[in-house]
Amino acid sequence: MTKLDSIREDTITAGLSSRARCALPPDIVGGPLSYPRSPLTEEQVFRLLRCAIKDDDELVDQIIDQVYENIVAFDYKRAESVIELIVRRSVTAKWAFRALLKDMREVGAPAAALPAMPLFAAKPHGGD
Repeated sequence: MTKLDSIREDTITAGLSSRARCALPPDIVGGPLSYPRSPLTEEQVFRLLRCAIKDDDELVDQIIDQVYENIVAFDYKRAESVIELIVRRSVTAKWAFRALLKDMREVGAPAAALPAMPLFAAKPHGGD
């Protein structure tokens, strides 16, 4: 049994707001827990994580702080350039940011210090 097989509704939705719960697919939310449930898919786990992050401003701030520290430590000039693109809302900002994160992984920055790729990858099924 994988780690995802052990995730159940009561452990997932206990701390979620009603807004976050609304984002869950109907087969995850509601209904009795008396029958066995199928394990969550990677997309469902991604959506739950995204809901949790969106619901917690403090968590968003911590993630941004950590990403900022990592990209500045990796390549200060490039980080400065990417941040400027983001601030100016340039259409190339997201691609520059993704490329910077990808290069950080390839060089071998500590995996624990880098954010999980799904946070910055293309949204599943076209996204919002």
